[in-house]
Amino acid sequence: MTQHQGHTWSAGAECARHWKVFAAVGGVAILLAMLVSASIPKEYSAQVKISDERKESDILLGLNNYAAWARGAINDRKGLRMPEVYAMTVTTKEFAEQISKVRMEGYHTDYYHYILNHHKTPWWEKWLGYFKEQENEHDRVIGIIQENIRSEASSIYNTTLLQVTDQDPVVAAMIVDTIRCRLENRLKDYYYTRALRDLLQAKEKTEMAELRYKKAQQTYNQFSDSHQDLTTPAAMSHEDHLLAEYDAAFEAYNQACEQLRRAQALLEKQPSTFAVLKNATVPMEESRPATIGYVMSFLFMGLTFTLWIVLGKRKYQEYKSRESWR
Repeated sequence: MTQHQGHTWSAGAECARHWKVFAAVGGVAILLAMLVSASIPKEYSAQVKISDERKESDILLGLNNYAAWARGAINDRKGLRMPEVYAMTVTTKEFAEQISKVRMEGYHTDYYHYILNHHKTPWWEKWLGYFKEQENEHDRVIGIIQENIRSEASSIYNTTLLQVTDQDPVVAAMIVDTIRCRLENRLKDYYYTRALRDLLQAKEKTEMAELRYKKAQQTYNQFSDSHQDLTTPAAMSHEDHLLAEYDAAFEAYNQACEQLRRAQALLEKQPSTFAVLKNATVPMEESRPATIGYVMSFLFMGLTFTLWIVLGKRKYQEYKSRESWR
């Protein structure tokens, strides 16, 4: 029993006994992390924050938003008027194809060829490129553009954060501002098309309401002219019925005219898209690589592996020692 207790040991004491090994591994891990971080091209992120606007009611008879809503004047068809849709729109391949054609001031080329000819890659990606199947050049560049564009939507605050990451901070700011403009123009086109469609529908409804109103008016006038002296209850009841139809048709015609006037005003009004809460500025500090993140990761992996080796070796020695006492 005494001999067996002589072989007991502490993990903490064993690690302290090999502190030089841990220190050396930690130093090497930090150097490797710094080397990897330095090999990754610096990237900068520019951001734009936008907020959804609902201003259709501003032109409705001088009503404010709440009063117009209470009267049912606002059509709550959201369409593209949603932060989630903004976010999905700018991250599609179709949108990336459009952004790839944007001219880059200072580079005398478009964004597609800027990425193709001026973007740098880590040395290991070039080395690994010789061993993997070559990707289609166009798909590769469009994929990079899609990766560079990020968006985050908040349905609670009705906001969308647009972000573009690039190795050139000026290009990052230029592209994110271009995305904002393209998105705004796309929304304006959508709103104009929708307003024109609503106007055509309102005209058709107004014409139909006018026909029903004139027909009801003519029917009522003809009955009144031919029945000057109403004596029977049936005739009087029929006149009341025709009058009610006339009043209903007149009210429907007035409502249709109001909707037509609103549709015409919405078509002529400059459509509101979104408010810019944060404009694009040239970023001064890189967003990637995160050197501290690489250092912590390499330290964790290196020290964990060293701990496993040190304790594993001590366990093995203890096992061999026990075997020798048998």
